Amino acid sequence: MAKNMKYGDLIQFEQIESVIQLLDAGCPDEAKKLVATYVISDDMAERISKLMVPQLSFDDSVDHKGMLIVGNYGTGKSHLMSVLSLVAEDVAYAPLIRHPKVAEAVAPIAGRFKVLRIEVGGLQMPLRQIITLQLERFLEKLGVDYTFPTADKELNNKDSFEEMMAAFAEKFPDQGVLLVVDEFLEYLQSRRDHELVQDLAILRQIGEVTKHLKFRFVAGVQEAIFDSVRFQHVADSMRRVNERFTQILIDRQDVSFVVSARLLKKTADQQNKIREYLTPFAKFYGSMNELMDEYVRLFPVHPDYLKTFEQIHFTEKRGALKTIEAAMLAILDQEVPDDKPLLISYESFWNTVKANSVLRADPNIKEVMRVSEVLESRVQQAFTRPAYKAMALRVINALAVHRLTTGGDIHVPIGPTAAELRDALCLFQPGVEDMPGDPAENLLSMVQTVMREVLKTVNGQFISKAPDTEQYYLDLKKDIDYDAQIEKRAEALSDDALDRAYYRAIKTLMECSDDLRYPGFQIWQYQIEWQERRVERMGYLFFGAPNDRPTAQPERDFYIYFLQPFDKPKFSDNNLADEVFFRLKSPDEDYKRYLSQYAAALDLASTASGGAKAIYLSKAQDSLRSMSKWLQEKQMTAFEVTYQGKTKTLQDWFKGVSLRDRARLGSDERINFRDVVNIVSGLALDQRFVDLSPEYPTFSVLVTEANRKQLIGNALRALAGGTRTKDALAVLDALELLDGDRVDPANSRYAQEVLNRLKAKGHGQVLNRSELLSGTSDVEYFTPIKYRLEPDLLVTVLGGLVYSGDIVLSITGDKIDSGKLTQLAERSLEELKQFKHIEAPKEINLAVLRALFELFDLPSGLAQKASQGDTEPVIKLQEKISALVPRVLKAGSDLQQGKLGFWGQNLLREEETKDWLVRLDSLKKFTESLAPYNTVGKLKNLRVTQEDLDSQKKNLEILAAVERLLELVVELGGTASYLSQAEMVLPAEHPWVKQAEAARKALQERLSQDRTAEHAAEYRQTLNQLKKDYITAYIASHSKARLGVAEDKTRNALRKDDRLLALRVLAGVSLMPTSQLIAFEESLNGLKSCSSLDEPTLVTAAVCPHCQFRPSVEQLELIPAANRLHKLDDDLDELLANWQQTLLENLEDPFTQDSLGLLPPASKKLIDAFLTSRKLPDPMTTEFANAVQEALSGLEKIAVKGDEIKQALLQGGSPATSDDLRKRFDTFMNERCKGKDATKLRFVIE
Repeated sequence: MAKNMKYGDLIQFEQIESVIQLLDAGCPDEAKKLVATYVISDDMAERISKLMVPQLSFDDSVDHKGMLIVGNYGTGKSHLMSVLSLVAEDVAYAPLIRHPKVAEAVAPIAGRFKVLRIEVGGLQMPLRQIITLQLERFLEKLGVDYTFPTADKELNNKDSFEEMMAAFAEKFPDQGVLLVVDEFLEYLQSRRDHELVQDLAILRQIGEVTKHLKFRFVAGVQEAIFDSVRFQHVADSMRRVNERFTQILIDRQDVSFVVSARLLKKTADQQNKIREYLTPFAKFYGSMNELMDEYVRLFPVHPDYLKTFEQIHFTEKRGALKTIEAAMLAILDQEVPDDKPLLISYESFWNTVKANSVLRADPNIKEVMRVSEVLESRVQQAFTRPAYKAMALRVINALAVHRLTTGGDIHVPIGPTAAELRDALCLFQPGVEDMPGDPAENLLSMVQTVMREVLKTVNGQFISKAPDTEQYYLDLKKDIDYDAQIEKRAEALSDDALDRAYYRAIKTLMECSDDLRYPGFQIWQYQIEWQERRVERMGYLFFGAPNDRPTAQPERDFYIYFLQPFDKPKFSDNNLADEVFFRLKSPDEDYKRYLSQYAAALDLASTASGGAKAIYLSKAQDSLRSMSKWLQEKQMTAFEVTYQGKTKTLQDWFKGVSLRDRARLGSDERINFRDVVNIVSGLALDQRFVDLSPEYPTFSVLVTEANRKQLIGNALRALAGGTRTKDALAVLDALELLDGDRVDPANSRYAQEVLNRLKAKGHGQVLNRSELLSGTSDVEYFTPIKYRLEPDLLVTVLGGLVYSGDIVLSITGDKIDSGKLTQLAERSLEELKQFKHIEAPKEINLAVLRALFELFDLPSGLAQKASQGDTEPVIKLQEKISALVPRVLKAGSDLQQGKLGFWGQNLLREEETKDWLVRLDSLKKFTESLAPYNTVGKLKNLRVTQEDLDSQKKNLEILAAVERLLELVVELGGTASYLSQAEMVLPAEHPWVKQAEAARKALQERLSQDRTAEHAAEYRQTLNQLKKDYITAYIASHSKARLGVAEDKTRNALRKDDRLLALRVLAGVSLMPTSQLIAFEESLNGLKSCSSLDEPTLVTAAVCPHCQFRPSVEQLELIPAANRLHKLDDDLDELLANWQQTLLENLEDPFTQDSLGLLPPASKKLIDAFLTSRKLPDPMTTEFANAVQEALSGLEKIAVKGDEIKQALLQGGSPATSDDLRKRFDTFMNERCKGKDATKLRFVIE
């Protein structure tokens, strides 16, 4: 770009009219100017063409509604309404429209309306009165006589509009009325509630009448009224109006287009020069390069100017266009600087605001102005970086403007970031281009420096920075320098106060609750993982030294101390095995600053109130976050850990240890402060845990205080017969209660210890809870010196012994043995932990046990062996039980599904079926109840009587009967099903069907009595014979109804026979009885052929698969198909002879003879030859048929159906005399011959 170029040289500046009045459209000179100067963007052109024009048109397919044009002051709303109304009024304005698409689209509405334009701002009359009075005056000028009823006499507003338009149509039949209203929002805002409801009602009715009348309504408003909070009090009325109105929005892009096309229009050469000017600076900004076309189009206005301007909320009626115009007028003669990108950005609007004294009346704007003036004054007088002062002042102005964009809430903590200020203001500092590195980052660093210096210059007043979003904003309430107060207080803090602040940070990082074990002491119950055994151990976490803590009760496995880092405590370290000490070794200056700020902020908050208290607490949280972050990052080197006199840094403690593996972290997970403390404590205390509990279980899953109850609950539910989850198996396996996947406590040291103690008590004695658990009520252990099992793990061991039948567990109100295992799942863990005692199970009932083995077809001697402790009989019994359960389930299911049906009938009566189902269900429950008794020990708890076994013996007999009958039904069912199909194939009167019905009835009666199915062979023989008889009968019927191979050849030859061909040719003669030919061919084609059926085929299918012959649905002839074929051959001779005779008789008729002389010679020759020979030509020709047709053309054929003759003869009743019949026939013939020459009629009976 050439040097010394002025802004005016780079644009085609065109001033715009400050305010366009809708009523100006009524002046012809002004009207033409309005249309010609209206600039339309492509988006607006689309809305005009696709939304506005169809709504204004008379197209019946459109759902016509009222229209609201929505646009802020100065966006061209009135201009748009003026242009549309002018085109609608006069077609001559259409060519003046600058956008070709719109000029073409307005054709359907151009010149089609009489237009009334009104402004309603400042009026107090009801809307109905305004509109009706204006319309009456308007119509009067047009010569239309119509007066609306007054409001108090109006019965239906819509009827009045219809009457008005009817009167209008008498004078202007092809035109409509367009009512355009401006200042509409101002009018609606001035109305009181009840008045507004009435106004909205008439507005809704106007929207409704546009649907069917040539009446259109357009109004301009400054905001979308249907979504506006201003009208929430009449939301229901607004909703109904919304249904009949369409809103057309003028948005920022439309205004931007007008700015670029009118105010800032440029030639291609000017655009290239602007691009050359901006391109070197694009690298300093986030998106200038990507949005370069937009920057060039709007130059010298920054694209973000309009975006920000649109968000400003105050009542100044000054549009963006006029504001930009004023700014342009000020710089047109200025030179464009070549060392920085100087654009009109949104901070420049602040000078416009300050220059308008009217705006100071707005309390919000007044307050922003006050704060802005203070900040500007401080920067002007005391800014520490004079070179950056201009940038600092621009930033303050930008923050002031931005403060007015937050919807009226000037205290909301949001604003632009440093990067957004850099880009939206095109901030630039000469010299930044010489810095190495990324240009945009370098400039951003400068902006951030300026912001820090501004905050420093104003002592933190009135400007705040959101720590989470990095946004800067005017903080109008920040008239106290809170940061300075905090710094001042921090200088006077004691070491004790710093320690308290340190502990607050550690408490957060260690995720400690506010629920202290001992009020007044910072001590918490705490858990550390014993990594070797994968279980958490209980202890205490304490902030302070050992001599400061209370005597923690009950005693646990360890104590973790965080010692005071500033007011260092004096105590004696006795090198105890249960104590681990954490010391903050040497905090750096950053940490001390965070800590002192945190402590100071909390101290100040404790004496402040209201907003100041909230600010101090917020700043305390900011410092706490910074402090916690420092501790997290510096933890490994900043902390020393002491255990039994050995002191090392965390880093040294973890040498040779994979911290991530110990913490079980994924590749993308980060270890936190608490995990590091826990892991190093676990490493130090590992031997301590081994010494305390040398034979404690080792788990395959981590057992924590959080999941312990669930894991043990799962294990108890597994013992009770529930699902054996992975967690359940992990607990049972750790307690050595599993042998493979089978529960067997024989090899569990914990279970055997219990049994040894029970055995030591002596026969018949119980072992009390207190004899198994020792310790205080809060901390009890089973064998604390060796196993150290907690009560919940002991209960799991006892559950395994109950499962195996080795013990009976006595709890409050019940005793749990192997027959009541479900109690382990149904009772709560707390209830089970409070068990009363355990005892040995009772002895086995040998007599019942023998009967049980016999019931399952096992030698009774096995019962004796089981009572002696042999496990083999128990295994065999369980095998029998396991095999029986699915048999019972299948039998019951088959019985319920009706599978004991044979040949269409159930073999059991309904009552019998119900009884058998009950018995099978009883057998199922009994069998399932035996499943838990899978050890010799459990058999001792067997609760079965001899009466139970006797009852189940009968139920087993029922099971056998069901299975035998099911087997028989399956065996005979295929043949029975075949025979059922066969019964439907043959006719009901067929002898075989009668035979089958009798056989079915007899078999079903016998089967209903025979439950043993011992006569199965006899039943099978009967069914097979019946099937064989059917096949014989079916083949006989098939042979009679179908043509064989030879007969099929004969039929095909007959289809090509010369006689049939001759008849087909003669059928073209209208006098011939063609129905006879049709009937013949249907009979011939109706004969079906099938020669593929044989006896083996019918063994598997009851119907011929080739022709699907079903005698029951086919109308069988008495004569076999072959005989009928021979008869059709004879019928063909007779039919040909009859047709030949018919032709001879009609051709020799005197009437026909008179017309033969008129035939062409060739035709007459053919007829004469036929009459002479009295035989039809052979072969038959179409020439002959045509000659006959021509000769007989004078005759009229009348087709009469036999049913018609019968109906005529029966007219008058039956019986009848010969005279009556003769008269009836004569009447029938007279009716058919009425109006015709009887000598020319020829009747053909069909």
